[in-house]
Amino acid sequence: MTIRLLPNLTADGPEQMARDEALLEATGVITLRLYRWDPPTVSLGCFQDHAASTAALPSGTAVVRRITGGGAIWHQHEVTYCLAGMLGRDGLPERARDLYPLIHGAVLAALARRGAGLALQPLSTGDRRYQAEPRCFASPAVDDLVHADGGKALGSAARARGGRVVLHGSLKLASNPWDGEAVTGCGLDWETAAAALREGVCGALQRPLVPGAWAPAELEAAARIRRERYGTPAWVERREGPRP
Repeated sequence: MTIRLLPNLTADGPEQMARDEALLEATGVITLRLYRWDPPTVSLGCFQDHAASTAALPSGTAVVRRITGGGAIWHQHEVTYCLAGMLGRDGLPERARDLYPLIHGAVLAALARRGAGLALQPLSTGDRRYQAEPRCFASPAVDDLVHADGGKALGSAARARGGRVVLHGSLKLASNPWDGEAVTGCGLDWETAAAALREGVCGALQRPLVPGAWAPAELEAAARIRRERYGTPAWVERREGPRP
């Protein structure tokens, strides 16, 4: 058994989130993809209050809402990844929450082989409801990857539906004006960090990557999901729309 590796994609927030959800809805094979955001975008956790969470953002900042939980993330200097498949199959654990130590531990080892000095976060800290502090990277969770200076470098979030699961996360290359010292980059360039993510996923699941392409049904689902959910203010601002 192999892992399908989709082509790297640079796109806006609604497109990236629609693609991730399309994999949760329509994919039949275990799949990994890596991507970049253009323009830089803040993604809100599914349950965050839009007005409170975006109050301190610079005017004109692009904002999207995820279907996964957690806090707000400024996506810019990073490698974003998405892993999708069936729980309990193809090397994936039975429970979505067991993905975090499995994937993060393997990525940590792959990053260390490339000289990145990070560690697993032992305890959750900060505002776990992301109310007073909306930034995800300001409140590291157990098994996030952090630097010795306390800055967070890798965090992920999962969503399960009907036995399928999608796990997506941000491996930071550098911080940004909004996150400041809450983020510490892994010290690698994009290609090297992407290679570590690919290697880590392969090691965690004990399966090789094989380049593949999007299936027509997945692209059709992504277009519909973007139109009905991520491209609408009702979802981004008020979490209204199709059931996530």
